[in-house]
This record gives sequence, structure tokens and C-alpha cells, in this order.
Amino acid sequence: MTDRPVACRRPAALGLVLAAVIAACSGVDEPGELGLLPQESGEPAAASRLAQIRVVVQPPGEFGGDEPALEVAAVFAQYRGYDEAAARTRLDLPRPPAERLRAGHCVPSDQLLAGDEPVSKDTVSKDSSGARELILLDAGNLSLGLGDATIDVPLALLPDLVPTISGVTYDYLGDSLPAGAWPPGEPAPSELVIRVDGEGDELPGFTLRPRLPEPAVLSGAIDRDRDELRLEWRPDGREPLILRLVSLIGGEPVGEELTCVARDDGSFVADLDELHALGLDGGPGTTLRASATRAGRTVFDAGEFVGAEAVVEVRTVTVLGD
Repeated sequence: MTDRPVACRRPAALGLVLAAVIAACSGVDEPGELGLLPQESGEPAAASRLAQIRVVVQPPGEFGGDEPALEVAAVFAQYRGYDEAAARTRLDLPRPPAERLRAGHCVPSDQLLAGDEPVSKDTVSKDSSGARELILLDAGNLSLGLGDATIDVPLALLPDLVPTISGVTYDYLGDSLPAGAWPPGEPAPSELVIRVDGEGDELPGFTLRPRLPEPAVLSGAIDRDRDELRLEWRPDGREPLILRLVSLIGGEPVGEELTCVARDDGSFVADLDELHALGLDGGPGTTLRASATRAGRTVFDAGEFVGAEAVVEVRTVTVLGD
């Protein structure tokens, strides 16, 4: 039932970019190194572009724990001298779990939160700093409309540690949804409004209205007699569902968090012994927090950014006791 990729650790979005920057300071560049494209003498590498806007929403009334109720992150990157996999690793944009894990399987979350390729080392010498670069562009003001609320997403400036990596990212974390975002007693919002002011012809302003996935309404039980974990939800069937499992003591996580991919057919059954072998704590006094995330992906073009993506996720949570 389980896959076991090589384990890695991913910090938060801005943190991984900073970690990659710091790691780059001590590296030595070699033409054949993974992720670095060979350079031709006297000719600068062609620039490529990659952009993603990611929004995670947790409906009101859900058990949150230490999870934010609203997350927004966006990058608009121009890079040269790297292949796309290496650029995605540096930007903290790995492929989603549903593309890396078979339905019905679970792994420790740390193993899936890593990029597709190891971060390549790059030199800070004068010979290569102009040939290989990763620039995160300022796209002007970025705002998110949800329900009757509008949220301005702030910019975060990357520190100038290495001349090959520079620019800004957009990051917002909210412990609760803004007033009016999900009005009580009214139907749930069905879409978001993402507005980007843009910055010139290379990245002009645009507005997106991606679909907001339906909350899964998760429930479940731990069956000690059968040694099984059973989860149920309201099925949708469009895309695989992402499940995350972690044990709690006194509301604090213990042991490994696990990520599972399930078909969105309304039920998931897992063997507790196998989950414990993967690191899920099953000791005395623990409860189990399970979250289910539905995701929708919208591909869009904006100026020279072709094939950019907006990823919208809705997360629902339940806590199961013995």
C-alpha cells in the first residue's frame, strides 16, 4: 500500500527559496551538474518564465489547529541557465501529490514536499553570475476576492545574498477568514477573484476567476477491532483527493504527518499497522487529525508568461479519538 521515496524536508515557501540561496553560496559550478544547462561561450542563455498563484482556503467552523484559514502565495519568475525542474525546486513549486503518488497510497509528508530534482549548486563567480539567474518579478498589486471580502497580498523582498537569485514573492497567511469571506447561513462561495495590476508589457495586468472546489465534509472513525482507519466525505469525482494524517497529544502534533492520495469516491480505508510503520504515532492518549483537500487548477497566459497556473485548494478537517 505504501510508496517510499527518498526523504527531504521543505520549509515554507519563502523559506525554501532562502535556503536555496544560502546553499548556493558554498557550491561549485560544473557544466554537467544536474539542473544546470550547458552554456555556450559568449552567448547568454535564453530566458524562460514560470508563474504560479496558489490559494488555500479552510471553511469556517473547521478544526484548524496550527493551520491557517487562508493562504495565498504567488511567484512570477524569469530564469536562465536552469532547466524547469531545477527552477521549480528553487521556487518551491513541486508537482502536486496526485502526480507523484498513486491513489490509495501514503508516504510521510516530508517526502512529497520536496522538489522534483535536487537543488543544483551554482557559483557566485563573475564568470557565471550573469549566465545563470533566477529573478522573481514584481507584478504590481495582487489582491484576492472571496465572498464579500477583498485581501491585498503583500510583497516579501528576497535578501540580496547571491547575485544569481533576487526579487520578490507574494505571501499572505491568515489565522481566520476575513469578515464577509464566507458569510454564515449563505451558500459557500463558488469562485475566487484574483486581480494582478501587472508591470509593463512583459507582465500586464489581468483578472482570474478560478472555481472554488466544493468542501469535502470529512468524517471518519478508528476501528480498533479491524485495525483500520475509515474516512468518508461527500464525493465529487473530478480530481484525486489529498488526505493528510497526523497524531495529536494535547492538540500538538506528534510523530510523522502522512500524505495520502485517494480517489474522490467518498471513502478511504487504511491499515493502522501500515500507517504506524510509516511514522504515524499511535501511542496512548493520541487523537488523529485528518484533513481532506480538493484542488482546482486554472492555466492562463499573461504577456510573456504562457502556461502560468492558478491552484485553488479547499481544506476540511476532522479530529478522531479512540
